[in-house]
Amino acid sequence: MPMLERTYRASRFEEALAQVKRELGPDAVILSSRQVRGGLFGSTTEVEITAAPDGSVPASAISTGRTIARSSEPSGIEWRLIRMGVPVTAARTLCTRIRSASPREPRTMAEVKSALSRALREEMIFGGAAGVATRGRARVTAFVGPTGVGKTTTIAKLAAQAALIDRVNVGLVCIDQFRIGGAEQLGQYAELIGIPMEIADDAESLGLALQKLADADLVFVDTAGRAPRDRGAVSAMAECLHRAGEPVEVHLCMAAAMHDAEMEAVLERLAPLRATKLTMTKVDEAIRTGTIVAAQVLTGLPLAYFTTGQRVPEDIEAACAERLASLLCGEEVN
Repeated sequence: MPMLERTYRASRFEEALAQVKRELGPDAVILSSRQVRGGLFGSTTEVEITAAPDGSVPASAISTGRTIARSSEPSGIEWRLIRMGVPVTAARTLCTRIRSASPREPRTMAEVKSALSRALREEMIFGGAAGVATRGRARVTAFVGPTGVGKTTTIAKLAAQAALIDRVNVGLVCIDQFRIGGAEQLGQYAELIGIPMEIADDAESLGLALQKLADADLVFVDTAGRAPRDRGAVSAMAECLHRAGEPVEVHLCMAAAMHDAEMEAVLERLAPLRATKLTMTKVDEAIRTGTIVAAQVLTGLPLAYFTTGQRVPEDIEAACAERLASLLCGEEVN
């Protein structure tokens, strides 16, 4: 029997779900749920649900990884997670974890945060903050991502914390030769913090820059934000980072307010850079912080940092399940 799937859009999840139940019946099956651009010129955010009538979904849909969920009203924590932008499958998995830990539904917000924290620790990957080689990590960490995601500010925060608070010898390298003022901005941060900075544009010059910074315990590399739009530039960047003469750990930066389609495009275009960690930036600008869960599910990379504002060095923190649980429960970012 063919799968008679249909797609519905609305400004809120519950409105789209109501359309599904009204047209396909209360036992309809949800195949997928995501956030999309809507309105004139894509100026608003809408929820898109793809669903099918009960009995029309073949077993093969499950085996191929389609999101399968009854259109019955999500309850409790699951409902909150979906409304916050957590993918339907991920929300259901987290709630299954919560129910397996305790037969009783959490009743207070404190209980919800605690239960959700435990589930996030079990289902998601945290850790992977940048460190020095003596701690078993690469000495050099490069931050990559699309234009405007906040790579330079993120590096400034980490460099300031390491140099001024942890008293670690830090160096900076800029290979952002495309953005007007890119090197100047990083140079200003280097001067304020009181640490050295070098400029490079290929693997050879990056290797020389790292040699000049041989005394640094930790080196942060700022990269060109225009790279995602140019596959040739991405290939050149990958060669630069992976042939620098010593290991370079690559952190992918994504803004928490990005839509699923944007994240997928970034991940596809930056694949040659072989990122091993994920940093979610501009968490304070995200209306639905469930996109953090979506990004980790999409990339499969450990969550390293959250950035939560423009202040240097205050507005950055190591990603952890407790903080993410609080954000998903609606806690404001200070």
